[in-house]
Amino acid sequence: MSQLYQECGRIITRVIAGTGSVKSLCLNSKNRAKKKLYAIVFNVLQNYQALEKIADEAGLEKTPFVCVHLYELLFRGSLSTGGPLKSKLMSLKPRLLELKKKHASTPTKQARLPLYVRINSLKVPDPVSVVRQLQEDFPGGAFAGDPHVNFLFRFPATTNFSEHPLYKNGTLIIQDKASCLPAVALSPPPGSVVLDACSAPGNKTLHLAALMKGSGRVLAIERDRKRFNRLKGSVHRHGADKVITPICSDFLKIDPTQPPYNTVTHILLDPSCSGSGMVTENLVTQFKPVNQNRLDELATLQRTLLSHALTFPALHRIVYSTCSLYEKENEAVVRSTVEGNPDWEVVPVIPDWTRRGHGVDMSGCVRCLPEDNTNGFFLACLQRKEKEPVVVDKSGAGKFKIQSVFVVGRLERRFKLPRGPYKYPYKFIAI
Repeated sequence: MSQLYQECGRIITRVIAGTGSVKSLCLNSKNRAKKKLYAIVFNVLQNYQALEKIADEAGLEKTPFVCVHLYELLFRGSLSTGGPLKSKLMSLKPRLLELKKKHASTPTKQARLPLYVRINSLKVPDPVSVVRQLQEDFPGGAFAGDPHVNFLFRFPATTNFSEHPLYKNGTLIIQDKASCLPAVALSPPPGSVVLDACSAPGNKTLHLAALMKGSGRVLAIERDRKRFNRLKGSVHRHGADKVITPICSDFLKIDPTQPPYNTVTHILLDPSCSGSGMVTENLVTQFKPVNQNRLDELATLQRTLLSHALTFPALHRIVYSTCSLYEKENEAVVRSTVEGNPDWEVVPVIPDWTRRGHGVDMSGCVRCLPEDNTNGFFLACLQRKEKEPVVVDKSGAGKFKIQSVFVVGRLERRFKLPRGPYKYPYKFIAI
């Protein structure tokens, strides 16, 4: 257990320094007790200001490692470790309990977000039957449908689905509303070839497959081997093997001109970010400054990833999203990328969402805050500009209008028409 406490202290230190998010750091930890690790880290951060005050007035170091021990002793009632720190804390226990009464009423403020549950339509042919089952299991209007995302339902924050049979068999997916919006904004039609550039843990990937009604292909890219293995397990558990192809690769090392990537029509890019929009991360931004060097590094990586995505030859539409509140990772990344790629433009999505991007040129983007009953979030949808239609008259062929869409027609090969400066295939309509 001492190793668990040390790992908790290490993760809390990195979260406070702004070099990682709680979720990603816990998932990538070598400690196997990930659920317990996440629970301790989350609860310590939730009470961090009170724990620091208790440590300070008791003459203890105000380190994350000490705060973990204080939380376990004062809020959970026991310490599952030994050593000199435990002995010291036990000798101070009466004083520490007095300090807890003094400071526990001022925990770090946290927005209590609803619990969102999405019905996995890949798993069930009739989602309405699942709704009826939920109404039986949670009577009295305990939940409500979401106005922006189909088959997404909002439950009270304290609702526990961990042992619910529909959750355990993959019919229900616990997913924050904000993380459902990128797939809704991208809206790939059935039959599309979609690429999720940073796929794990896979909830957005599964949502894309569901919106495509199980028809088409989703290439799920994940470079980290451990996260990739979890992604594969999630795809299988949720009945998406026929649609989603997990690929363990670095997105930046993918050659867009090679199969199957040269047929990709839609991309969802949700890269690594500061995580500043996540409610658990907001718990620490109140008393620790953001690491500007880390923010600059993230923004540079994000621009590189987005620029690389725009090189896919058949790409028609892309959604870029982060769980960050900083313009440097959001509007600034999109703006500079669009300026360097004049064939692309930001298009408005989810029009009935009131909170929009910062700046007139980014008003088509979407922003979320805890006041919207979601985690903090940002998304932008970029679409390739349409080329002007061209009329071609070939001997014996009649006239055809050429439109830039992502389907290569036989007429193109027959008349040996150029693909154009955008490397973009044509669709032919007789006129």
